[in-house]
Amino acid sequence: NKPLIGYHDGQGFLYKLSGASKLLFFLLVSIACMTTYDTRLIAAVGILSIFLFKMADIHWRDISFVMKFITVFAVLNVVMVYLFAPDYGAKTLLFEGFGGFYLSSQEIFYLLNLVLKYFCTVPLAILFLMTTHPSQFASSLNQIAIPYKIAYSVSLTLRYIPDLQE
Repeated sequence: NKPLIGYHDGQGFLYKLSGASKLLFFLLVSIACMTTYDTRLIAAVGILSIFLFKMADIHWRDISFVMKFITVFAVLNVVMVYLFAPDYGAKTLLFEGFGGFYLSSQEIFYLLNLVLKYFCTVPLAILFLMTTHPSQFASSLNQIAIPYKIAYSVSLTLRYIPDLQE
């Protein structure tokens, strides 16, 4: 019975990078993806994360449950965003529904970017967690000026996640 998510011992350059460098990369790329609406950048980061999974020798079966859960959550989020704000952007109507519900090309573009943001940041987070030893993660938090007590608490939490999953 393998843990759902957590550190997996492995070989390769991702495992050899320091926790601080992986954390900074993850934070900077995630912030860039979450603040932009450039579909090319978001899609490129998503493709890069798939490539990094291959390089880290992390298999689909190791992350499939989490990715399926994220997919369900992303679809639910898109439906809720559409239901509560169906008039995003200008109106280049593709489909006219009833009341205030219609589908415009701008709405589709916005919702597509919303889904892509999930699929470029979540895999990077999973990759970070699976290639960074918990003690190395605590050290990296401390290196970016997070107080030691907080970093140590996070480290302990990450160490016991696999035990809780069993």
